Amino acid sequence: MGDGSLSQDEIDALLQGADDMLSGTARVPAGEFAPAQAALSPVERESVADFLNSSMGSVMPALSGYLGKNIIIGNALVEVKSADQVRAEFPKQYVQIVVNFSGGLNGKNVILLSMNDAGVISSLMMGDDSGTPPATLTEAHQSTLQEFVSQMMSTIATQLSNKIGKGVNTTAPDLKVVQGNIEVPGTPDVVKVTYNLTIQNLINSKMYHLMNIELAGEIARGAYVPQMQQPEYRPEPAQPRTTSQVGISPVRFPPLGEGMQSIPTGNINLLLDVPMTLTVELGRTRQLVKDILGLGEGSIIELDKLAGEPVDLLVNGKLIARGEVVVIDENFGVRVTDIVSPAERIAKMQS
Repeated sequence: MGDGSLSQDEIDALLQGADDMLSGTARVPAGEFAPAQAALSPVERESVADFLNSSMGSVMPALSGYLGKNIIIGNALVEVKSADQVRAEFPKQYVQIVVNFSGGLNGKNVILLSMNDAGVISSLMMGDDSGTPPATLTEAHQSTLQEFVSQMMSTIATQLSNKIGKGVNTTAPDLKVVQGNIEVPGTPDVVKVTYNLTIQNLINSKMYHLMNIELAGEIARGAYVPQMQQPEYRPEPAQPRTTSQVGISPVRFPPLGEGMQSIPTGNINLLLDVPMTLTVELGRTRQLVKDILGLGEGSIIELDKLAGEPVDLLVNGKLIARGEVVVIDENFGVRVTDIVSPAERIAKMQS
């Protein structure tokens, strides 16, 4: 208009442009992938990333114990993309493991590992310290990968339960080897999380985590705490320390990492009162009957373990851990130094 005022159409166009700037959306030409980042705000995406990084940090000690190698999963990058765009990004062969959440939160999680990374992880969990990928992922290898992912997703579910105050359950992992037809949890938009995955000198790669947009939004709202709502920290007054009279012999040990976290699954509480026999085994040997009949006071029996080797801890006769002998006052004790991997436990049970 010539008088300097704006027409109604011009005002509507300016308001539409302001809305686009505030929401972070932009118009794209037809036929191109539309950026879906506005489905989660930048603050929400950052909140989801922080929560997932924290969850992975909690489960890494347990996973390291299973693998016998230090594992690092972190630097989560959270993106919102269209389902078609996500499918186009994974044309190669991957191991796909699906775990659903139910209860306090509902949603689908899809974990994608490259074939090489899946092979290395399964070999380590099967007891191969070299981590050489198998020629074929057998049923046993697939079971170890399902256990690996189950630990991760159970930890995420447990931490979510603590955040929202409601129980979050997980389904049994469903594993498939896919190529170009990955399962996308939701349409039209899906959340793609990319983690850095490192296992000592064996893997320096990426792991992918897909989830439906509704689940990511619930995680963001459950995990995000505004700064103004954070409770003020007030240090407790120092309490005088009391010293115990229990004497421990001066045996020095190297520092250990964090212990493995126990992940509650199913109705495990029903079994907590079941008595089990825990035995510490110093060593074994085989002798002839005549040698046993010839034993007397002062006889020395040579065992099959070298001096300084860890002793075995057995529950109902099954090996579950190893440790070192310590002396507490006048009693012997055992300091646990190694937990047997699930694959080794299964092998022991079958033997």
